[in-house]
Amino acid sequence: MAGNGYVYGYAGPPFNFLGHFSKTQQNAFNTWVRAREKNFSAIQQHFQIRAAVLRKTAGVLEQYYATLNDETLAPTFKKEPWKPGPQGSFNYPYRDDQLPMVAMYQIKDYMKEQFQRQDESVFAMNHLRNVIEKTEDKAEKAFLAMNPTQFSNDTVENLITRINGYFSQPEYEAVLVDDQTDVYPEKSGQPRFRVNQLDAPTQWEIEQITSTPAGTGPSVDTRELGT
Repeated sequence: MAGNGYVYGYAGPPFNFLGHFSKTQQNAFNTWVRAREKNFSAIQQHFQIRAAVLRKTAGVLEQYYATLNDETLAPTFKKEPWKPGPQGSFNYPYRDDQLPMVAMYQIKDYMKEQFQRQDESVFAMNHLRNVIEKTEDKAEKAFLAMNPTQFSNDTVENLITRINGYFSQPEYEAVLVDDQTDVYPEKSGQPRFRVNQLDAPTQWEIEQITSTPAGTGPSVDTRELGT
């Protein structure tokens, strides 16, 4: 961020900050968001259309595997969990049975493509279901970004208003840094606080540490005393 010495306080984009940022970053972020709020309706429509097309694809795929496939397939997740029977459970007594195992391996190797076809069919249908759900979630999120509901009022507009309100509260001044007017020393152009802990300490932070005798705790901020 030019002019204030920050290394990690990018004005953006990219906006690689979360709960710690400066007034300059906030203004740049607000400008970026405002220019793109109009995109949410188109984004919502895009994912709704995409989900509808995927649902048609899923229907055709499931119909194929249930009818035209050489072995009808009806995948289900209703498998009962394994539990021992009334006689209990014990390990199978393995004997010298490696020869049948080798013969079976050779058959399964020849039939590998056809065996795996069923596994891949199940995977394809279940994967498509997951893609559909994620696509519908994206459409819903684009709707919620601009439209408050009875369950959530966290639209983009309301969230920006909430952040703007935090800037006016002194308890957040160390994480929401006003690098435009809260400077130290006066008229120096250097913010009182740093935006990121990886940035170099500011002059004000250094003075708070050096002016505090060992064992006496932090020094008093005279701004809070009105002096």
